[in-house]
Parts: sequence; C-alpha cells; structure tokens
Amino acid sequence: MKNLLLIVAITAGILFPYGHRFTFLIRYLLMALLFFSFLDIKIDKNIINIKHFIILISLISASLISYFLIYPFDKLLAQTAFITAIAPTAIAAPVIISLKNGKVEFTLFSLVLTNVVITIILPFILPLIIDSGNNITFNDILLPVLVTFTIPLILTRLIKAISVPLWEKLIDLKDISFYILVVNVYLATSGASNYIRNNFTSELTLVYQIGFITALICAFLFILGWFIGGKEYASEASQSLGQKNNSYTIWLAITFMNPISVLGPVFYVLFQNTYISLNLCFHSKKHNSSS
Repeated sequence: MKNLLLIVAITAGILFPYGHRFTFLIRYLLMALLFFSFLDIKIDKNIINIKHFIILISLISASLISYFLIYPFDKLLAQTAFITAIAPTAIAAPVIISLKNGKVEFTLFSLVLTNVVITIILPFILPLIIDSGNNITFNDILLPVLVTFTIPLILTRLIKAISVPLWEKLIDLKDISFYILVVNVYLATSGASNYIRNNFTSELTLVYQIGFITALICAFLFILGWFIGGKEYASEASQSLGQKNNSYTIWLAITFMNPISVLGPVFYVLFQNTYISLNLCFHSKKHNSSS
C-alpha cells in the first residue's frame, strides 16, 4: 500500500504545487537517498558490462534521431526533443533499483558513464543544435553531478570503515529512503506543475505537441532499456536509460536555449515519476504475492 503514496505525491504536486518554493531541497534529499542506497553496494571492476556501453550509444542515438526526424517539421520542437532525450541517467536511478532489490552497482556505473560522456560531448554538440554562441564548459555540467553522488558514496565507505555496528544499524533504516523519495517526487512534480501553469498559458498547441513527443521519448527509452538489459539486467538497464537527470537538462534549456524548450524535461519529470510510481506498485504487489 505504501507505494500508492508515490501516486498521491504526483497528484498532490499537480493539483497543489505549493512545494515549488522548496525545490532547492531536492538535491539535498537526493543525497540522503543515495546515502542509504550506497550503504551495501559492492564496488569492483566486474560490474562493468557491454550493456552499459549499449545504453550510452542508445541514449546518444535516440536524441540525435529524434532531432533529425522532427527538424524538417519544426526546429524548436526538434531542439526540445533533443534536449529531453540527451539527458544522462538520473542520480536517483540507483535509489529506485535499490527499492526494487535490484543490482544497484549496474545502475551506478551507468550513472557515472552516461553523465561523464554526455558532459564531455554536449559542449561540442549543443552549439550546433541551438545555433548558440554561449560557451558550455565541462565543469558547468559535470561538477554538480559529481558532488551530488560522490559525497554520499564517500560517507558510506567511511562509516563502514570506522564503525561496522553503526553501518549495520543504518542499513536497517533503509526503509526511510522510500519516504524521502515520496517527498522528492512531490517537490519535483510540484515544481514542474508550477512552471507549466505560470510560464506557458499561450501557444497551447505547441505545449501539447511537446507533451506528446516527450511521452513517446519516455516510453520508448524505458521499453528499449528492458530489451537491452535482457533477462539478467532488464530493470536496471530500463532505469538507466529511461530515468533521466532532468535537472541537468532543465538547467541547459533555461541557460542556453529558447525558454519553451524547458517544457520537454519538465514534462519528462511528470511522465517519468508516474511510470516509476506505477512500476514500484507493481513490483510491490508481485513481491508480496510471491512471499
């Protein structure tokens, strides 16, 4: 039943978007989520898999194909599709896999790989896509991502090294991470809903088009990830490819692109969180029935 809280959080964020005032907390709550997710992961070179690189290539290909398919019809819509699809794996993806009792290490490496590579190539690709003279530096994009997930990772390693009893007690408290996730989903959905309400009351046809294209991209990437992952890594690969670091692309769209382009990542927040919530509910029911 508790997974229904995610659906409630999304609905509350859409209908009562008062949480937009506190979206600055999302990053810090995310670090708390990652802290609990990283407590019992095992890090070694054996987690690297050819599927990680297939996910990366699929991510880049999907964004470029989306752009070139839509460009002949609408340049702004094509740019929006590109910036929506190019977002790397979300920092929260390992959290979701942890809640599903999956292989967190697999998703963690996808997180590192996609964020680093996308950050390296975007300063070269983005100016060509948006015809912009703005400079996007490596540090502008990568540094916030690195800080957000390395601090929780280092803390968990330190605690395990210093005090194993404390580390074990913290593992027993991992269920707290679910309720932190609920708050984060509400804040993210609230921020997205508030942005749409206050910034895009005109040009409704374009808004609907962006919403439709974003829904297609979201569904395609999650489904493609299941196929790439195969039987062993289906859920992990789907999460790695479909769950996106939207705060990253929202910042890029606001800073370097036409303001309406931000709608793609904003809509993706809504669709992504809805899918993840339903998926967690399904997983919970399946787990309970098998138990």
